[in-house]
Amino acid sequence: MLLATVSLLAGGCATFDLDLPRPYSHAFAYPEQTTLGRTFAGRGTVHPDESGYRVLESGTEAGLARAALADAAERTLDLQYFIVQNDATSAFLMRRVVSAAHRGIRVRILLDDLHGPNRDFAMAVTAADPRIELRLFNPFLQRNLLGHSRMFEFIGDGERLNQRMHIKLWIADNAAAIFGGRNLGDEYFDAGVETNFRDLDLMAVGPLVPQLSSIFDEYWNSRWAVPVAALQEVVPEAEDKLRALSSDDKGVAGLGGAKFGEASAVDNFRGAMMKADFPLYWAPGTVVYDRPAAPAVVASHFAHIGLRARAILDAAQSEIILVSPYFVPSELELVFLSEARGRGLRVAILTNSLASTDALAAHAGYARHRATLLRMGVELFEVRPLADSLHAPRWHRWVRSSESSLHAKILIADRHTAIVGSMNMDPRSRTYNTELLVVVESAALSSRLAAFFDEGVEPDHAFRVLLRNPQQDDEALVWITEGQDGEVRYESEPLAGFWKRLWSGVLAIVVPERLL
Repeated sequence: MLLATVSLLAGGCATFDLDLPRPYSHAFAYPEQTTLGRTFAGRGTVHPDESGYRVLESGTEAGLARAALADAAERTLDLQYFIVQNDATSAFLMRRVVSAAHRGIRVRILLDDLHGPNRDFAMAVTAADPRIELRLFNPFLQRNLLGHSRMFEFIGDGERLNQRMHIKLWIADNAAAIFGGRNLGDEYFDAGVETNFRDLDLMAVGPLVPQLSSIFDEYWNSRWAVPVAALQEVVPEAEDKLRALSSDDKGVAGLGGAKFGEASAVDNFRGAMMKADFPLYWAPGTVVYDRPAAPAVVASHFAHIGLRARAILDAAQSEIILVSPYFVPSELELVFLSEARGRGLRVAILTNSLASTDALAAHAGYARHRATLLRMGVELFEVRPLADSLHAPRWHRWVRSSESSLHAKILIADRHTAIVGSMNMDPRSRTYNTELLVVVESAALSSRLAAFFDEGVEPDHAFRVLLRNPQQDDEALVWITEGQDGEVRYESEPLAGFWKRLWSGVLAIVVPERLL
């Protein structure tokens, strides 16, 4: 009976009509007519053909920047995200977005539909202001089926549903944009109680922004972006939650080191942003992205991101730095890294430890390759879930009061060229997800991002992974870190409990690497 039920459910979920009527729309064509556009265009006159970038390292500043752009928008707000949590931080940010809609700003929000809470949040936002246009990318038929996470639909329509939109964008008036690794939720903005992500965004102004807006338009107007109203769902509990959380700022006041939820903090950031001395790195930038392609041709469309990154790293002369929360190299990438080491380049990688990862399956795939990478001479560092600050009396970006997991995605060549975006270095990002990267040619910006890496790999913030017996042909590892009394060495996955180690081992056996 169970098998019959599963088959029936799978068959019923096997198709979805993506060819629904929907109005086409495009980014605001005259950003120079807005205050944001005039402000940054004026500053850009001394940097012709260059865009300005601001590094958003702390979750607090990343939240303030988004809120400030929503408050400053005069014509349009375009948001594109993989995950939006139903929590205080997301509600705070959406309150600014809803307020913008009340002012007559056109608001378009595009969310991936893999995570059930995205659907809840979509319904809640459109209930808060019906003028907000909201679409779901490649939607499921059901929000949540029999209490399970849509697994029955995957059985019947896995080819389509495996393709997910992983891009993160926040664009105001086609004049300023935020892109990078952060989704929307407490843990991405240093506001989580039990755990937070160490993440990183860039805020951009100048000619890069219309490129990002055109990519948003391409996704928004594609057949994969389905108006939420077409799904005929009402989620009153989510609607009530959003209205309760967004009625005032009490739910988020005091979150983060700069009192993220206080209106005065947003106003202060907005005021600083509009001044001529607002710090920006000016440099040429190029966007590389995956198009919203049909599943049958996904692989051919996704290849060019890797080729573009490979060309940049091939040109490196001295050093390649990789920061990725999930690092599962392909055979071609292993060959490339081996060739880079053969040319004498330093190759250093920072990723999650088993103790800090939020994706056990991805870590299991990475663990298969550690000994091979180390024998090439690649430097491996794994994030500690709780970092100390033994050597840094000043504020330190890697110190957190709660457990942390790495989520930033950065590639740096020779501390001169930086690549920042949404793409992890794993098979799912290469094959199934649509991703976006921005390549910036700037020694100053690259050095700033390299400092994020340099501090992250300090021995009181990360484990250095080495071969236990480098002269012998075995895969035994040792993890070296630092405590209050000096160096600490582990000969098994450090700070990870028995059950976590067990499940990681099981997943390494049963999950195909192409799905990690």
